Amino acid sequence: MSTPTAAHVDFTDETLLKFNSSLCSTLFRYLAGNPRWEIREERGLKYAVRLELVNGTYETTLNGFYSSSDYENYHQTRVLLSFGRPYGFGVERGNTTKVRPGAKDVPLTIEAEHAGTPGNSSYAIIEGAGFFLEIYDQAPGLRREFTQAAFNEVCTELKDVLSYREEIDKTGVLPVPARYPAPLPVEKKFVVKDGMQPGIYLIDAAIAPTQQGFAYVKAFDVKTGARLSAQRMTPRTTRHVGWSNEGKSFFPYKSELTVYEGDWSHTYEARFELWHSPLKGPEMKLAEATRTINGWER
Repeated sequence: MSTPTAAHVDFTDETLLKFNSSLCSTLFRYLAGNPRWEIREERGLKYAVRLELVNGTYETTLNGFYSSSDYENYHQTRVLLSFGRPYGFGVERGNTTKVRPGAKDVPLTIEAEHAGTPGNSSYAIIEGAGFFLEIYDQAPGLRREFTQAAFNEVCTELKDVLSYREEIDKTGVLPVPARYPAPLPVEKKFVVKDGMQPGIYLIDAAIAPTQQGFAYVKAFDVKTGARLSAQRMTPRTTRHVGWSNEGKSFFPYKSELTVYEGDWSHTYEARFELWHSPLKGPEMKLAEATRTINGWER
């Protein structure tokens, strides 16, 4: 571990400190409804992953990491906004830099290239008022260009949230189209697509909840009625989604899931269901689709 001069970052922008509990709720609602961000929950911790471009589209990844395919110029990154406490980066072993906004010249701790990590990596946790911005940056050089750019970009985005608080609290939508990677959906949708291997599937949906809550996927064997891979599928597909008070705004939902029952040599019919669980009241099935699937095979 080291703190080289080239790895200094400017964190002087104090936008992250301008939030209170009410504004954090507004921020959460905005992130839940923006397909550039994806709110997940683990061990009682809610956190938002910023999606990055993959082959021209903003795609979800299993752990929120994005990497290049060029080993000679390998980069891997991740940007999170975590609420209440930091999500962190595995077991703390002196490889994390913690800082509050307002510091001009911060030396980031760098972990040098080693087996399994083809680059210089850093993990910065910037403490805001009620939430944390976390940036992982692995690059061939020591300069933390991605960390600086991500910090600046998120601060600029949060300034818009502060400016349009009333609109977000009413509709769940920030009235700045440039903040969204694409126009929001205008109608209901639920599609189950093939993933990278048989047994892995991508869910692409649009829903219009009227209450705050989370959506997740259930899957069933059509012939037997047995629920499929529930223990793993529920946490992996749970996403906090946007909502509008009148139910007139549609918000995207995307996730990746794996069906472990079966193998690549056999197919069977499965029914996928999308459910919404509000903070108050019973959960509700929003959509379903039936298709032929395989089970995943190691």
